[in-house]
Amino acid sequence: MFQRLTMSNHLLYALKIGIGSGISIYVAEGLQLEYASSAGIITLLTIASTKSETLRLGWHRLLTFIGTVALCWLLNTVINAEWIAYAVVMVVLTFALSLRSLLATLSVNAVVVSHLLRAPDQTITLALLINEFLLLLIGLIIAVIVNHFQNYESQKKYLENAVRATDQALEEIFNKLSAYLKDPALNNQVWEDIIQLEKDILSYTAIAFQYQQNRRPQRDNYYVDYFEMRLQQSSVLHNLHYEMKKIRVFQSDSQIVAAFLDSMIAHLPEMHAPQEQLSGLDDLILQIQEENLPATRDEFLSKARLYHILMDIEEFLKFKERFVASLDS
Repeated sequence: MFQRLTMSNHLLYALKIGIGSGISIYVAEGLQLEYASSAGIITLLTIASTKSETLRLGWHRLLTFIGTVALCWLLNTVINAEWIAYAVVMVVLTFALSLRSLLATLSVNAVVVSHLLRAPDQTITLALLINEFLLLLIGLIIAVIVNHFQNYESQKKYLENAVRATDQALEEIFNKLSAYLKDPALNNQVWEDIIQLEKDILSYTAIAFQYQQNRRPQRDNYYVDYFEMRLQQSSVLHNLHYEMKKIRVFQSDSQIVAAFLDSMIAHLPEMHAPQEQLSGLDDLILQIQEENLPATRDEFLSKARLYHILMDIEEFLKFKERFVASLDS
């Protein structure tokens, strides 16, 4: 599933680079601009993995172009040697862009510097500036247009499958945790399953973020918010598993937790507020509070761990409740 999506993304990216660069050069040549191939290079360097990133990068290129031109004009009047002027401009430009976290624009600005500092008689004319600006504008516009084409359907299909895979993995973990509590002699690999789930969710989140950024200006945060919610829940599972290791020696308490986990499993994939489960958890806590006080120190510690586990389960459910509330809003 991930390999197919990756291959289609690579192919689409290659097509956008090749076609976009070619169109930019064709337009620049049609306008009889000097250094027409630079327009293709600008397109190549501006096309990013998402539409939002391409727009952001294009805007930064326009802003830094102004500063680059001013810097070249200033140094071109005081330094005669082209190679020295180029070196000084690049030092100052790189330092300034690095301070502003704009180093992604450096490559295009370096091309502009090389053109401006090679001006005949070291004179930066208006015609030369217009030529460079048009090359930049053509490259950016074509990059934005070409990068408008995204494989939304493939990304969405992958994310839908990822949601189902995450729900299934959670169900399997809950089944293992329940079995772990019911049988003190059982030694299953729940911890490894939780760690693997977290790794999978992180990779799913990266794809979901790309999909979200490509859908702009439409607002489509569902998948990012979903995987962030599941990642928060998986961190709670670590705490649950740690506490369960200590409580399962007292089968009376561990059976209470196991029964509640069993009741949660069928509702894990559902995308509505877990009010019924939270209400059931409150009832369970009240029922435990009405029982007789622990007679021994070990029973007291077990009861304290039981409360702690139930609080972790409540936190697990609260993450889902907030996620569902954000969908409603």
